[in-house]
Amino acid sequence: MHIATVYKTDSSGVKRNYYRLCESYRTSCGEPRKRMLCALGYLEELPELKDRMLLLNCIEELAYRAQRPMSGNETIDRLTYHYYDRIVSNGKLSEVQGLMEEYRRELERKGLEKVNLSTLKNIDPREIGAEHVCLSTLQRLGVGEFLQQQGWSVEDAHFALMQIASRAIYPVSELKTVSYLKENSGLCELMGIDPAKVNHQRLYKSARRLYEQHERLEDFLHERVCSLFDIRDEILLFDLTNTYFEGRMQGSKLARFGRSKEKRSDCRIVVLAAVVNAQGLLVRTRIFEGNRADSSTLKEIIESLTGEQIRRGKNKEDITIVMDAGISTRENLEYLKENKYRYITVARSAGLKYNSAGQGIRQVTDNKKQIIRLEKVTVQDCPDTCLLVDSQAKTLKEKGMYERSCQYFEEGLASILTGIQKKGGTKKLDKVCERLGRLKSECPAVWKDYQIGYEHNERNIVTHFQWERKESQSICSESKHGKYVLRTNIDETDEVNIWFFYNIIRVVEATFRCLKSDLDIRPVYHKGDDGTKAHLNLAVLAYWVVSTVNYQLSNAGIHQLWTETVRVLQTQKVISNQLVREDGAVVEIRQSTEPNELVKELYEALKLKENPIKRRKFVVHPAHPPNKEINLLRPREEG
Repeated sequence: MHIATVYKTDSSGVKRNYYRLCESYRTSCGEPRKRMLCALGYLEELPELKDRMLLLNCIEELAYRAQRPMSGNETIDRLTYHYYDRIVSNGKLSEVQGLMEEYRRELERKGLEKVNLSTLKNIDPREIGAEHVCLSTLQRLGVGEFLQQQGWSVEDAHFALMQIASRAIYPVSELKTVSYLKENSGLCELMGIDPAKVNHQRLYKSARRLYEQHERLEDFLHERVCSLFDIRDEILLFDLTNTYFEGRMQGSKLARFGRSKEKRSDCRIVVLAAVVNAQGLLVRTRIFEGNRADSSTLKEIIESLTGEQIRRGKNKEDITIVMDAGISTRENLEYLKENKYRYITVARSAGLKYNSAGQGIRQVTDNKKQIIRLEKVTVQDCPDTCLLVDSQAKTLKEKGMYERSCQYFEEGLASILTGIQKKGGTKKLDKVCERLGRLKSECPAVWKDYQIGYEHNERNIVTHFQWERKESQSICSESKHGKYVLRTNIDETDEVNIWFFYNIIRVVEATFRCLKSDLDIRPVYHKGDDGTKAHLNLAVLAYWVVSTVNYQLSNAGIHQLWTETVRVLQTQKVISNQLVREDGAVVEIRQSTEPNELVKELYEALKLKENPIKRRKFVVHPAHPPNKEINLLRPREEG
């Protein structure tokens, strides 16, 4: 309602303000209209604008909210009932109310409501993009169905899927994972799990139960991805890595002191062996003791693959095992030959002597456009085909590393000499030998290229210390920089194919980089072997998600790190918008934000829908709704 003002001339010829009570409304088609409800006259009793506006408010409260006027002014209250009776008597009020009700129903049918925009709130934002991708990948791999077939309940299976996806997106401890799931991630909402049920004890229990299904689940996933993407495992890459523990780990059967790849010789370690196919997808993983020799794990891993490969109709002659020099012992190579496996490996360099086979040198370029020279050679007492690989870029790299090691070694020798010469320095023979032995262990690649001599007296005090670099030995060492020999039992005459097959081993190196850096398997903080196995197995299951997504993206021409994929996907959120409706009810709409162009590109490559969750609407009505019954009681007249 509003009060419209027009000008009228009274009987005395004076122009005065004449007031009309008008109503604005919309038809069922949404067209705006205006009509007069009644004439208010000159309103001589209400000369002030604020009094006329108060009269208008009282009429609206009585007409549309059935609330008795409480203006505190008897004149305004009396005029309110007077004009209200006129509106009711001429039928204008019921007509306008009917039109308004019809318009309100039409708005509801179209999903339109009158709300107060100043009450808009955005609450409970959650990350949804990466969660949507990980859960969709797990569902496509059929992990939940497999767990239910093993006797898991639906809720426990969904909880495990949520835990694996969380590890792929935000790899932290179980305690921090609880906070992430409750406060940041939309995984619980996607899986229909009450966040109150998430705690670190349940995460520990779920991870241990997943490890109990380790080998069966691994075989299931391998067959699943091979059937989904039509993959044939003609090349299998075998390698090992290790991770170290934070803590003493006393009483552990897994944690042992060994050669740490992170140079953490002060910590106990555990070994993770992995077989990966040429597409970067896992085939088999095993966990070994930290002091287990790399070469002693090959037979156990290969025998665990045999049954699985036969089930898939593979012949051993069709499978090529690619491995590094640390695994290619004579016993392992004989084992592969006896079992009719093909292999490509790096020949061990200790005492290796080779001669050119006289077939010339071929030049190829790697993916970085660097020149690689290939030449077939013959090695004494080696029946396999041998190929000398000479990389110019690797030569420069190893030469720089060699020179830095020589510089460090000579600085260490000079420090020992300074200690012998200065007063109060280290002069005793046993202490000098101890320092020299420690220096040699720090520079194992260069100390043999130096001639070191010293003299001591009858009291075992070193009196003379000198060293000299052996030029001939140094030249011999430098001649081997950037060169290595590949050996294979494949009847292959093309050098390029042999080098290409071996070069695929970079895939398993990328796998370990992803496990260590992106999925955070190092260090291990668990105090027991069961927790350690569950921790590593959970990272392996998360890598199944990562590798499957990366494989699909690479097929679509998208090549990027997993961390970059997660960063892009996390730009999509799910959020709730709250508004207060005209009747006081709170309307809440829960929906995901629109994905940007980069996210759309990823969804298109993965063949996923753009909106992870359906749009949902909630209405919370006020605790005390307004009274709809019209009360027309007038103020009691005295006397």
